[in-house]
Amino acid sequence: MRLFSCFAALVLTLSGPAMSDSVGLLVGSYSYDSLPEVRRGGRISRAVPELEQSGMQVSFLRSPSQQALTEALANFGQQASQADALLVALSGRFLRSATETYYLPADATAGPLATLHTTALPLSTILAVLADKPGRAVLILSTDDREARFGPSLSFGIGPLDIPQGVTVLIGTPTATTKVVSENISQPGRPFVGAARQNGIVVTGYAPDTLVLMDGATPPPVTTSNRLKDIQDWRAASAANTVEAYEGYLEAHPRGEFVDMASNRIRALTDTPEARAERTEQALDLNRDARRDIQRDLSLLGFNTRGIDGIFGRGTRAAVAEWQRRERFEATGFVTAEQIELLNRQAAARAAELEAEAEARRQEQLAADVAYWNQTGSNGDEAGLRAYLNRFPDGEFAELANERLAVIEERKRARASRLDRQLWEETTSRNTAAAYERYLVESPNGAFREEAQARIVALQRENEFADAARAEAAMNMTPGTRRIVEARLNAIGLRPGPVDGVFDNDTRRAIRRYQAARNLPESGYVSEQMMVQLMADTVRQIFR
Repeated sequence: MRLFSCFAALVLTLSGPAMSDSVGLLVGSYSYDSLPEVRRGGRISRAVPELEQSGMQVSFLRSPSQQALTEALANFGQQASQADALLVALSGRFLRSATETYYLPADATAGPLATLHTTALPLSTILAVLADKPGRAVLILSTDDREARFGPSLSFGIGPLDIPQGVTVLIGTPTATTKVVSENISQPGRPFVGAARQNGIVVTGYAPDTLVLMDGATPPPVTTSNRLKDIQDWRAASAANTVEAYEGYLEAHPRGEFVDMASNRIRALTDTPEARAERTEQALDLNRDARRDIQRDLSLLGFNTRGIDGIFGRGTRAAVAEWQRRERFEATGFVTAEQIELLNRQAAARAAELEAEAEARRQEQLAADVAYWNQTGSNGDEAGLRAYLNRFPDGEFAELANERLAVIEERKRARASRLDRQLWEETTSRNTAAAYERYLVESPNGAFREEAQARIVALQRENEFADAARAEAAMNMTPGTRRIVEARLNAIGLRPGPVDGVFDNDTRRAIRRYQAARNLPESGYVSEQMMVQLMADTVRQIFR
């Protein structure tokens, strides 16, 4: 069932008695099945007690699945039609396309834009519901600053919103938005727009400085069952004795009897060398470009970060720890300013070594290339030219050899029988290995048999590197990035053709030449490893 259509239908068809003058839906997601976590994504739960004490009927979900989110939205839509004031707070991971922003449930997975509506919540749906309460409707969006690709035409983050008249939208970090909800929005008669801006929150839509959401209400009494739940949750957290368990207790009971004890135990558990190292790295406030630079430096030094995307996942942490062990640092997986400086120096030195090694290998290959050309292709006969191309398909004389073969083929075409010529034209129009093999069977003595054999080899080589082609496509290089690649290849004399951002046959040949000189798989397609080496001197310009 599609999330949007299910929610929209229930909003339109369900009705019931009003439960409160104000209704709130708070969703805090920090843990995802297959996506990066959002630090403190569940913190918005700490605002629930203040909102309830002010008389708001609040529903809270922690890292819900698609089904749980659908059910909560349906219930909220039923209550919203009878309420005077509405509050929706969504904390976690968002996606943006060119025209829409989506909120992701915990079980969301990467996929094409066309199917996203089946697994995610478009914010336009929520805004449409809030539009029914102009001046008394607030949408809060909380996330971290992580950026990454999600799928074709999609990126993490919150894009431009089409905000209906009278709706207020707040966008900030989970910590900042939770504070403003607890201390301002939930307090009867207290304006919140100014406080939100002071806490670094972006306020858009309807935002007068005097805006108040809660008019005032009678707080609900504390019941014995609430205290019993507090005690039970504390015992469970204490038995688990993990940071996550204690943080879960604090989120569920921000005013519980054991708040101080939970906080003290979190401090005790996090006061470890690894935790101190993590805080040291966090203090550096590394942006995504800086994280990419570190990943490229590590890759250049031979440590596999499992991608150069600016996201420090398990692969990057393992690579950092491995490098730290080699350099006799404590292997925490988190970097310091001094270690980043050392990485930069080592990567620069390694880049120079790679260039020297590549030049030596290129000169060795060139000598063998020239010698074999003099033995074979320089004579200009078809057998010699094909022998040269079989051994050096991207050699120094490959273009010349292909030009001479084209002339020879044209002569053969003119001399070939009408039937043979027709069969060859049909074969080349299909341009498959099977078609060329069929030509060789049907015309074993045909004029184009050598060309057919050569094309079969070329197509087999192309199929062999199909995975490399897909990997290059997954890099999503912009035309500007492609032009930089071509310019770099041209600067080192590999003749990639026009620097126009189009990877044609000349560009592919130049890429293979580069890969051969650097002992990389000669696929003709750009890989992360090749990009690291190709841009060793100008690597920080590539993706900016």
